Amino acid sequence: MNFEEAYQKLREGTATDEEAAFVARELENVRKISAILDNPALSDPGIGPAEAATVQKARKSFNQKTLIRTVIIVLCSLLAVAAIICAILFIPSNVSAAGKQKYTKDQAVGRAYACLVEQVGEEQAQHFYVDYAHRHLRYVGSIFDAIYVYKVEFEDVYGREYEIEVNSNSGYAVIRDIDLG
Repeated sequence: MNFEEAYQKLREGTATDEEAAFVARELENVRKISAILDNPALSDPGIGPAEAATVQKARKSFNQKTLIRTVIIVLCSLLAVAAIICAILFIPSNVSAAGKQKYTKDQAVGRAYACLVEQVGEEQAQHFYVDYAHRHLRYVGSIFDAIYVYKVEFEDVYGREYEIEVNSNSGYAVIRDIDLG
């Protein structure tokens, strides 16, 4: 029997006793289901003690993963900002310094050696070797006005060291540090 048809007949007053009883039973079932759904104690059995531990463990795991993701995102963002700042600061100065560079690394080492010869004499200078030579930026006024300066360190077998800086633009060499062992 179809509830909708039986209910329609009941409303029209043409339902048989059997159809009216069927509609009454169905409506009673609906009232019982509605009472169960409306009563929170009956409709929500809650979380048992064993399930509560599982839920707590899942929350902790989720919170840890969320924290790790957040930290990684913040670090990546800071890294990106740092890269942008470095590019803003160092690209113009490198372009400026490269445009002014007249002396190569080998030429700068030669200028530094000449400075060493002036300081210690030709005979003593022959005992020194180049320990290291590298260039770095030196700002003249702003980030748009920079030059390369070569730092050349000479050392001899007695542990004496001379650190000489050479301007890559002018070739001017100056002794910055002396360590006589």
